Amino acid sequence: MTVLALPISCLSSTRREVVLLRCVLLLRPLPLFRIFACSRRSWTTAGISSLFARRKQLLGPTTLSGESIQLLYECATNSLRRLHLPMQNLYSPWDSRPLHARLLRHGLTLSAAETQALLPPGVLVQKTVSITLADTLLLCTGAGSQRVTRQQLRMLSAALALPRRSVKQCTVNGLTANPVEIFAMQPGMVSPFLHPTHDSVFGVLVLLPWPKRWEAQEHEVAISLSLWESLMLPLRCLRPLIRSYARRAYPGVRIIELESEDALYAHAEQCIS
Repeated sequence: MTVLALPISCLSSTRREVVLLRCVLLLRPLPLFRIFACSRRSWTTAGISSLFARRKQLLGPTTLSGESIQLLYECATNSLRRLHLPMQNLYSPWDSRPLHARLLRHGLTLSAAETQALLPPGVLVQKTVSITLADTLLLCTGAGSQRVTRQQLRMLSAALALPRRSVKQCTVNGLTANPVEIFAMQPGMVSPFLHPTHDSVFGVLVLLPWPKRWEAQEHEVAISLSLWESLMLPLRCLRPLIRSYARRAYPGVRIIELESEDALYAHAEQCIS
C-alpha cells in the first residue's frame, strides 16, 4: 500500500479526489483479481454484474466501466489464444500465464509518463491522446510514452483528405476535449476501451506505430483498468486486441493504422528504385 508523506489537503483537487477513492477501494476491496480468475461463464451472473456496478459507482471516471472490462477480458482472451496457437511449445509458463496473473496494482498515476515510471522492466505503457484535426476528433493510441510526430499528423491529414493547414491548427488533448465529459474518463485514463453501449464521440481511431524490435524483444504493454490497476499483455496482442474491441464496441468508427516512418521511408526507396 502506498503511504502518503503529505496530508491530503496539500494535494491538488484532482489528485485528492482519486486518492480518497483509492482509500475507499483499499478499505473495501473489490475482488478484481478474483473475478478475472473466474470462468468467463460466471461473468454473466447477477453477483458479478453487481460487483462491477458498485466498483464503477465508487470509482467513477477513474476506472473503466464493468462493461468495458468484460469486453476487454473477452477480446484479450481471444487475442492471447490466437497468439499462442501456432507454436504453443515455444512459449514459457510466464508467456502463457492467465489474465488474472497479468493484473498489476501500482501507485496512483495521472499520466502515461507517471505510469511508465512505475511499470516493471520490459513493460510499456499504453498511451492514448485525443487530437482535433479540422472538425474531426481522433483518438490516437500506441505503446510507450512517445509523442505524435508532425509527420504522423501530415499522414492523418492526407488520409482524411483534409487541407494541409489543418495540421498547423490541430490541438492535442485540447481544452475543448474534456475527457470526463466526452469519454467519461479522468485524464490519465483515456483509452480506446470506451463503454461499448455508448454512442461514439470521436470520428477516427488511430493506431500509432512502435519499433518492431520491441515485439522481437518480447515487450509487454500495460493497459489501464483504473488509475492504479493495469493489465499486462504481450505487445504483439495490442493491435489485434484494439481492432477486435473497436469492431464490437463502436463498429461505425473508422480505424487508421499508421506505418512507422522507417517503413514509409523504405517503401519510398523501393518505389524510387
